[in-house]
Amino acid sequence: MSKDLGRFELISEQGRGTRSGVDLVPETPAPVADSRQSTIEFLLRRMRHQSDFPALSESVGAINRITASENQNLAELSNTILKDFSLTNKILRMVNSVHYRQAGGGSISTVSRAIVVLGLDAVRSIAITVMLFEHLQNKDNADQLKEEFLRANLAGLLAKELASKSATRGDVEQAFICSMFHNLGRLLSQYYFPEESAEIRRLAQQKDCADDLAAQQVLGLSFEDLGVGIAQSWGFPRLIVSSMRKLPVGSVRRPVNAEDRLRVLAALSNELCSLLAAAGGEQPQKDLRRIVLRFGDVIELDEQGLQRTLRKSFEQMSQFAGIMHLDLQKTLLGKQMQAWGGAAGRPACAAERRAAEDGLAGTILPDVSPLPAVDDVRPAAAGASASSEAILMAGIQDVSNALISDFNLNDVLRIILETIYRAKGFKNVILCVRDGRSNAMLGRFGFGPQAPEIAVRFRFSLVFSADIFHAALANGVDILIGDTRDAKIAPRIPAWYRQAVTAETFVVFPLCVRGNPVAMIYADRQRAGEIVIAEQELSLLRTLRNQAVLAIKQSI
Repeated sequence: MSKDLGRFELISEQGRGTRSGVDLVPETPAPVADSRQSTIEFLLRRMRHQSDFPALSESVGAINRITASENQNLAELSNTILKDFSLTNKILRMVNSVHYRQAGGGSISTVSRAIVVLGLDAVRSIAITVMLFEHLQNKDNADQLKEEFLRANLAGLLAKELASKSATRGDVEQAFICSMFHNLGRLLSQYYFPEESAEIRRLAQQKDCADDLAAQQVLGLSFEDLGVGIAQSWGFPRLIVSSMRKLPVGSVRRPVNAEDRLRVLAALSNELCSLLAAAGGEQPQKDLRRIVLRFGDVIELDEQGLQRTLRKSFEQMSQFAGIMHLDLQKTLLGKQMQAWGGAAGRPACAAERRAAEDGLAGTILPDVSPLPAVDDVRPAAAGASASSEAILMAGIQDVSNALISDFNLNDVLRIILETIYRAKGFKNVILCVRDGRSNAMLGRFGFGPQAPEIAVRFRFSLVFSADIFHAALANGVDILIGDTRDAKIAPRIPAWYRQAVTAETFVVFPLCVRGNPVAMIYADRQRAGEIVIAEQELSLLRTLRNQAVLAIKQSI
């Protein structure tokens, strides 16, 4: 994500016209700023009393950490995702869908590899989509929430497609996020105030007025003001908050900067979704023509071009639905997509699947490469070994794909560490590298809740000492310590290690080039006896270690 998401100020409200973009005059005066803020604070207090508020707040916090970091690197984003086992698997399903597979050049089995292939921004967007969906489906009003989420996701997909056709392709992932959160107020209203939301829909239909106007009468403020107010209180990046503001009625002027451009894309994509919601109308083409005229100075697409953009976004929505186990045919949005000719959720024949995989015309249905540990819970003990082997083999293939390309050494090593981390459920996995100037082994990076801190504390001289680490490095042998407290082992555990780590069991894989240790992979579990490595697993782990050595050799 570029620095834009954390840098821009809110757009000035002067000269914006009617924010809601409707021609109706409110039946009641719009609340003044103080009144509006009081209403937001009142609604926030109501939300905090909900039992699921902490979970959603934590999810929002994670989303903010993902979107707002200007200098976030591959390791930081991977660690954020890998903390959630379910999220990791869903993201890997997503990146192996037809839409992403062409970029990946084959199946992707690690988050690290996904980021290398697709980029930080794309994986951020996928993570945000999955995280938000996860917290919207365990409510009593799950069906209506699902509709609101799908509509928000479709708006994001439309914005990505529209941004990809412009000269400023750097806006693509930002456009997705801004458009997805454009109607945050309506989504939060449905989440926390389902009864009021139902009344808003009834009132809007009864009086044939805009949702924002009905929301103002029921909640005391519009969906737009609710979304902006809550987003600000939750610390959303200001560029996202700015893009929540609707455009004035009439022709849209050409954007003058990135902030304006993203706001326009968010508005356009959400207006297309509103048009889709009226798919049962008698004159959808006339309405589409109206949007083309309204945004004519902003986009270089005619009606046919917008139709193609809609259909392509429908295809991507179908893939997402399949990955998340959603039946689009049972949703209102899915039916609306079908009414527009998107054929969303329609069963495909084998020929259509082959055409989709080849990038040919036609609806691309959910088609996901087999991945290890696809269940959203950790495998039972009986099947753990088989799942572990599958993850290791998939990771080996990931590394092989990276090695035959123009690879970055650190990226390859991260893929290897992540594979080991996921396959065996280690608490922490750390890469240590030899520093020639100090003749010491230094921790560099890793995966796990304490990995960054442990990596900093992992530092020991390579001058021989009679301990476990020197024994492994000097002899080039892999060593598993089942219990650091064992009377025979305890004297061989160095003092620096006991000060740096509390784990009671760990394994060491030395990386040697021409007999000399150049690096070391360390992995641990908290309790003694928790690390058990079957023979086939050990063979696969050593293959990964050997791939690491090969990558180092090729980089020397």
